[in-house]
Amino acid sequence: MSKAASRIADSSLADEGRQRLEWTRTRMPILRSLKKTLEEERPFDEMKIAICLHVEPKTAVWLEALRAGGAEIFITGSPGTTDDATAAFLAEMSGVNVFAKREETFDDHIEYARSILEFDPDLISDNGADLHSLIHSDFKHLKTKLIGATEETTSGGYRLREEIESDSFPTIVINDSRAKRIIENRYGVGQSVVDSIMRSTNALIGGLRAAVIGYGYCGRGVALCLKNLGARVTVVDIDPLTRLDALLEGFNVAEKAEAISGADLVITVTGRDNTLQTEDFERLSDGAIVANAGHFEFEIDVDGLRNQARSESRLSEDIEKFSLASSKEIFLLGKGRPVNLSAGEGNPIEVMDLGLALQTLSFRFLVENGSSLRNGPQNVPDEVERMVSELAFEAWK
Repeated sequence: MSKAASRIADSSLADEGRQRLEWTRTRMPILRSLKKTLEEERPFDEMKIAICLHVEPKTAVWLEALRAGGAEIFITGSPGTTDDATAAFLAEMSGVNVFAKREETFDDHIEYARSILEFDPDLISDNGADLHSLIHSDFKHLKTKLIGATEETTSGGYRLREEIESDSFPTIVINDSRAKRIIENRYGVGQSVVDSIMRSTNALIGGLRAAVIGYGYCGRGVALCLKNLGARVTVVDIDPLTRLDALLEGFNVAEKAEAISGADLVITVTGRDNTLQTEDFERLSDGAIVANAGHFEFEIDVDGLRNQARSESRLSEDIEKFSLASSKEIFLLGKGRPVNLSAGEGNPIEVMDLGLALQTLSFRFLVENGSSLRNGPQNVPDEVERMVSELAFEAWK
């Protein structure tokens, strides 16, 4: 098994990354159990797995389990979400090749995604469907070589069904599973997003007027966490049934223009580009804090905000101030990238233990059953979801 040339920020951070993993492993009993099983079964022997997922300690524990199952791994992350110490630790692991830096642009990200596909993987794990997009455009030979794929996110699921030709091999959309939506998206994303906003701003949540744009499972998790801390939350969504659901949960519900004009905090959680557009910024309250909790940084038109601003300045690692023509000041968190990773440490360890177990057993299912599955995006198999839910219940009760 050859070692490729990893592309990371600083190899001297490997020991720091190793120390971070010591705590993370203790909170991931499901993957610890699966690692032992994979070590015995070796379902991924002689296989290459290309992964696009946030490079941070929880992901590293997952990669240790996949390595125990015999896989050679090629991984890249997302702009602004890589933990450079974890990347350095992984780059030292045998059979793991890393192409990820925290300070990477979106163009860098696509270049790194290309790099991991150049190793001709047998399986891929995607995060926003960027690997699928590249396979469709530039790596077409992989359409017939791949056993199958997984896709982690809401945004990626949208792209696979609406934008990208994705019917050449089976793709299990992890986000479609009830376990992912209820446990990780609702409870995990809700906690991590609000925690990251509190850490980066030190702002009081109680009494704060918050607008949550998007009331899917992630959005409702964010809204509930804010509400439980005493915020006055207004929900924005375009689907009438979802709006009704938010109303019956006790939230104010309004159109976007009304919701953001009175908000101290605006959070996008839609999985769609340009949720906050250039014309929206002048509607924001003076001093409004803006954050994105969706997968792609393009939910907020950050370039439009920069072009529109009279001036901008960085107040801290996580906070930028933009002064608009109206003399309003807008504060952007984490450069508009996913705030729970760009300004925090991501979803709670335990819920990622569950989510990455879904990924692991979906890979094993693809290896064992891929040839009999229909091509295109599809849900996590029932047997996989049941098994992971049972493992999580036993671990957490």
